Amino acid sequence: MAAAAGSGNVTAPLVRRSPVHTGEVVAVDELTPRMRRVTVRCESILAVRPAQDVDVFLRGGDGRRVKRRYTIRHFRPDLHEVDLDVLMHGLGPGSAWAQSVQVGSAVEFQGPRGKLELTSAAWHLLAGDESALPAIATICAALPPEERAIAVIEVGDEADELPLPAAAQVQWVHRGAAEPGGSELLAGALTAVALPGGAGHGYLMGETRAVVALRPLLEARGIAHEAIFVKGYWNRGRPDRIAGRSPA
Repeated sequence: MAAAAGSGNVTAPLVRRSPVHTGEVVAVDELTPRMRRVTVRCESILAVRPAQDVDVFLRGGDGRRVKRRYTIRHFRPDLHEVDLDVLMHGLGPGSAWAQSVQVGSAVEFQGPRGKLELTSAAWHLLAGDESALPAIATICAALPPEERAIAVIEVGDEADELPLPAAAQVQWVHRGAAEPGGSELLAGALTAVALPGGAGHGYLMGETRAVVALRPLLEARGIAHEAIFVKGYWNRGRPDRIAGRSPA
């Protein structure tokens, strides 16, 4: 409730919570050896913006309720369906859910949510690890044809690669035996990638400290600070907390 005029009280901002939904799993597909697509039907979801996500309510190993966040890869409003691409990594509740979930299972989740709003630019540079693959693919698909998309994506090897929209220029960076979550491999690729003329937008998504460390590199390449979107999906050393468009 707002404070009365002249009362001297400071009104706390109104917190709007995302709605909670219950849906049903209608399909489970293996996209790569480490990523599964879980398709959920839910008639209460009415609209989704590109790269929005949902918090899925799961149970941890100790039985407590936990949340894992997953990017909405596709939304089919005519069928009331969303696709959630889940990267399986480690032994956390998200990986356990993706490995065991079956058609007919009930899913409780909150959302959609997300602060990203696509605005026009001459070109868009998107970078991240495999945790960002669903978001990068969704953004590339949402861009108008005249706005060029350049994606630089770090993955373990060829088996982790997924098709992106044909119009996108994609460079895969294979990590091999290196530990995930570092910024060095992406930094090298982003330093070398050719960028078009004009003003561009940048998107850095993946391990939290890595994407923060990469921001100055994009600024040095001419992308304005305010034109760079940074999103941490997981934290190195805490694989059980990796978000769901990400390892879980």
